[in-house]
Amino acid sequence: MILSVIIPVYKVEQTLDRCVESVLCQNVPDMEVILVDDGSPDACPQMCDAWAEKDSHIKVIHKQNGGLSDARNAGVKEACGEYITFVDSDDYLNEGIYASMLDNMSKMPCIDIIEFSINCIGWDKIDITYTNHLYSSAREYWQKTRAWNHAYVWNKIYRKKLFEEVRFPVGKLYEDLWILPEILQQNPIVATSSIVGYNYCANVNGISAVPDSENLKQALLAEQNLAKAMNVKWYSYKEWHLYLCMLYRQVDIYRMSGEILLKWPFVRFICWTHKKTKGRGRVPHTA
Repeated sequence: MILSVIIPVYKVEQTLDRCVESVLCQNVPDMEVILVDDGSPDACPQMCDAWAEKDSHIKVIHKQNGGLSDARNAGVKEACGEYITFVDSDDYLNEGIYASMLDNMSKMPCIDIIEFSINCIGWDKIDITYTNHLYSSAREYWQKTRAWNHAYVWNKIYRKKLFEEVRFPVGKLYEDLWILPEILQQNPIVATSSIVGYNYCANVNGISAVPDSENLKQALLAEQNLAKAMNVKWYSYKEWHLYLCMLYRQVDIYRMSGEILLKWPFVRFICWTHKKTKGRGRVPHTA
């Protein structure tokens, strides 16, 4: 088995068929598609079973609701492929992207992760396009692409061995940010591709579209963990942008709740000044 595709399913009656059809159009015969029904209360369980009866590539896992991380973990546990990837069930793929990326990985067996470009649909998120590049080390990839800004698991194909000891954190938001350092600390060789392969359909009611202070706190905690795990310094010429993201996040948290989570010098003054002046009316930072 060359590829395992993991799709968590929960309350996505309107988009599940589109998602599954886009995965089955990938021209990868030696592929399994694992639909993880995370205790969905609608018709999704029956839709998953219908797909399994229709196509032998599809496996279905039915489980009690445990959230996105728990569903992905259940899929990882059952995956048999040499490579593994993820799709969110309200998104869809462009035809042939997996075959193209797997062909690159076959031609260059040193590649452990390949990341392809993203088309954003639905609101003012900006499309994410990469150059065709091979990064000789995880640190180079981390620094040159500012990997913390695009930690998404769904636009990447991974060598499955990277997930032998890695699991998504159950009960936490921004789960992709939490596992990024665990993967990069294994020092994988990463390639990026300019080919647009993933269509991200923004949820106008999602946590990034309508952030509140609790959600932003979880994002900040994930970023703090990233900085610590990757040994990032605020004065690093190549990495200080992560600290800038964290500072923006702290400002937004302060404006919403008055809380100070970052114990850096002058943070309280910066938050207070921003709230009193130009911060008025500013859209919360969600990048």
